[in-house]
Amino acid sequence: MTTPDSVTDKRKHIRKPIETDYRLYLNGQHYTGKTSNISADGAFLIIPSPGLPPSSVSEFGDLDILIDGSWSRFRCEIIYVGEESGHHDVTGAGILNIFAKRLD
Repeated sequence: MTTPDSVTDKRKHIRKPIETDYRLYLNGQHYTGKTSNISADGAFLIIPSPGLPPSSVSEFGDLDILIDGSWSRFRCEIIYVGEESGHHDVTGAGILNIFAKRLD
């Protein structure tokens, strides 16, 4: 049997567990919440308010993340929107997975 500790993470970049505030601007809407983790490729955002619709996948927006007391802005692409279920390790209402890619 495979346990989570023995599973190799095949992501390109290591995720760091960082909980900080975010502001997401997408299609004229403003969403706020907390990050769960951040990597060089993106961020895992939880507890969006208001909830982000699944139709947001492949949409581009602006993501502000509070880092060391100041806001940093990234252009981002929504690549996954998940809904709360018993299968997630992250707790909170309206669990949402979003990864933001910096578009330079």
